[in-house]
Amino acid sequence: MSSSLSYRFKIGATIQQSGSGQSMFSGHHATVHCHECNRAMVPRVVIYHGQPLKSICPFCGGTFSTFESGFRRLLRRFQTRTLSFSAFYWLSFAVIGFGLIGLLSSKGVFSTDTGHIGLHGAIIFGLLALAELAFQTIEQLATKFGHESNYYWAILVVLAMTLIYQIPEWSSYIVLAFAVMLTRGLLSGLLQLFKTRGKGLVSN
Repeated sequence: MSSSLSYRFKIGATIQQSGSGQSMFSGHHATVHCHECNRAMVPRVVIYHGQPLKSICPFCGGTFSTFESGFRRLLRRFQTRTLSFSAFYWLSFAVIGFGLIGLLSSKGVFSTDTGHIGLHGAIIFGLLALAELAFQTIEQLATKFGHESNYYWAILVVLAMTLIYQIPEWSSYIVLAFAVMLTRGLLSGLLQLFKTRGKGLVSN
């Protein structure tokens, strides 16, 4: 009986020694390096009410990665922060086109109703072009300096609220500016949603 037990222990030790040279994680990293302390670690997941929020380093507590909720993933798919002035250029061309229509209408080439359409189109697309220019400028500045653009927008909101409180006469203009920015974001988000949906249909 004792000889059989010792034989089993010897076999187990032999298997353990032969398998020590090759790990079950060979070719894969079982640990990652923390972004803050740069130590090799296994991230710990923080859960709130059954939903994973983020993973942290067990040594320094720094955030390794964050987990977005379904609603935030939908918003991220809906919104776009493409750093390009191409949309501003196209809006500027639309403003020029509607302006030419209004100018030709004033010269008698087109009817008065057509001139009204050109005037209103130039105003609407002009406001959208200014909103697009402001959006792209802020995003470009944030990217250039390596900052999060949300802080820039928060500062603008605080400044707008301060101006409304200090100068009530400007409140209608500030509300109009924010309405134009929201309209610009809605149109841009719809275009981005259709683009991503189209790509998904093509890939399927």
